[in-house]
Amino acid sequence: MASGRGQFFLSLRQGLERTQAGRHGGNSGSSQKEKPARDGRSSRRDESTKPPPPPPQVVCCPSRSWSNHLPSSLCIENYIKSLPPEIILKIFSYLDAASLFCVGFVNRQFRDLADDNMMWYELYSCKMGRKKLMPRWCETADSVSADVQDVPAAVWKRLLFSEMGCHKDAVWKKELRHVNLSTGMPQQTEQVLRSLRVVWEITLIYRRGKQSLSEHSQVFFSDSSITVCWSDGMFPKIHNVISMQLHGVLGSPTTTPAKPRWRSLICKTLVRRVEKWRLIGTDRLVKLFQFDEGITVGVWRGTWKIAFIMATLHFHRLVERSVLGSLFCPYRPEEISPRQTDVLPGFSVPGYTVLVQLDNSVRRIVQCRYSPVLCTRDDLHSEFVQLRPVNKSRTSQKHTPILGKISFSWKAGELHGDVKDCCVMTVSVLDAAQRPVWCISSSASLVLSCSNMVCETYDEQFVLWYNGADGKLKMTLVRMQDVEMYFLIDLHIWIRVEKEDA
Repeated sequence: MASGRGQFFLSLRQGLERTQAGRHGGNSGSSQKEKPARDGRSSRRDESTKPPPPPPQVVCCPSRSWSNHLPSSLCIENYIKSLPPEIILKIFSYLDAASLFCVGFVNRQFRDLADDNMMWYELYSCKMGRKKLMPRWCETADSVSADVQDVPAAVWKRLLFSEMGCHKDAVWKKELRHVNLSTGMPQQTEQVLRSLRVVWEITLIYRRGKQSLSEHSQVFFSDSSITVCWSDGMFPKIHNVISMQLHGVLGSPTTTPAKPRWRSLICKTLVRRVEKWRLIGTDRLVKLFQFDEGITVGVWRGTWKIAFIMATLHFHRLVERSVLGSLFCPYRPEEISPRQTDVLPGFSVPGYTVLVQLDNSVRRIVQCRYSPVLCTRDDLHSEFVQLRPVNKSRTSQKHTPILGKISFSWKAGELHGDVKDCCVMTVSVLDAAQRPVWCISSSASLVLSCSNMVCETYDEQFVLWYNGADGKLKMTLVRMQDVEMYFLIDLHIWIRVEKEDA
C-alpha cells in the first residue's frame, strides 16, 4: 500500500513539474538545454553532486517544498460561486428544514437562495403532512409556483417553524386545560413537567465574570407550588456572588449530548446589594436569607459559605415559564387581573376566591380556602385594591386553627435541620370566573407583633408579611398558652392596580 501511494505521488509530482516547466514557454526550455552544451564539466559536476531521488516506497505524500511553488492555476478554486443559481437551488431542494436554515448563514448568496418560498412551501407540505391547498383559480404548476413566489421572502419558512413549534406545544397545552377545582391551577402540571423532562438550573455569577452552574438535587411538589433545592457540591461564600439566574432546561442531557438544551430564564436575583438580604431565621448550623422571586439561601454560620439554595415556584404559568422563555428573557404572559378592571372607590366586586397554603418545604402545614371574598378599592392607597378574607374585627367569623409547629426544613449533603418560625407560603387569588389574579409562592417568617393581646387565653401574636412589586399580604396568627397551636385571625391582601414597569 505504501509503495503504491509513493509511486502515485511521485508520478503526480513529475507531471506537475513538467506542466510547470511547459507553462514558462519554449524559450526557457531551450535555454536550459543549451547550458550543458556550453559547459560540459559543470553539467557533469552538477549531475555527480545531485542527490539521487528518494525511493518510491518512502514517499507517502507530496513534499511541502514543491507544493508551495505550485502555479496559481493549480490551487483550489471556489467552484460553488461559478455555479448558476438554478443548480444551487436544485442542490438545496434535497436538504431538510434544519439544514436549509443553517446553510443560509454561509454567505449572502446562500442566504438569498435559502429563502426561496417554493422550497419552503414544499417542506411545509411534506413536513406537516398536508395537501397543497392552493386557491381554486390555480390550475397549472406555473400558476402554483407564481402564487407561492408572490408572497414576501421567508414567509413559508417562518410559517413552517411556527407550525412545528405549535404542534409540539399543543400536546402539553391541551393537558393543562384541566383545572383542579380546589386550587384553580392546572391539574396535570406535575405530569407535564415530568413528561417534558424539565430540570431547573441555578447559575451563580461572581465578581470577575466567572459563572458556575448547578442542576437541582431535589424537587418537592405540592398542590399549588413546587420547591426546588440545590444542595450538592461546593458553593462559594455569599459575598463573592453578584447575582443568581434560575433557568428551566428542556430535555434530558443523555439523549443528544452534542445538541445544546433549550434554557428558559425564570428569574434573576441580585445578591451583591446587601439591602436585598433579609434574615428570616437561624438554627445551630445555618442562617436563612430571603431574596426576591422566591429564592431562599442557607448560609453556614461562621464561614458565610452557601450551604443550599431553594426556590419556591407557583404552579401558575410554571410550564410556560420553564419552557417558552429564552436564555436572557423570561416568558411574559398577559395576566387577567383586577389591574384591568375599574373598581371605583366605595364599591366592591364580589365573587373572588383566596387560597392559602403553608408548608415546611416538604410537608403541608395548613391549607385554607375563602370564598366569596369582596374586592374593594383601598381608600388610603388608591393604587391598590384590597381583599380581606379573614377579619379579626368580626366576632362571628370562625378562626382557622393550625396544628403542629411552623418550621422550615432543609438538607445539605448529610446534614439536615428545621428552622423555627419559618415556612413556605403559597397564596392564590382567583376572580369570579376562577381565573388566577395574583399568585405568589415565597418563604416567610413569623415576627412577634407589638400590638396588644387579643385575648387572655392567647400567649403571643405573630405577623407574617409579604411585600412584592405586584401586591402585599399581612397574616396575623396567635398562639395559645398551653397547647402548641396557632389560629389565623386576620388576613389582609393588597393587589396593585397598575403593574410596575420591570
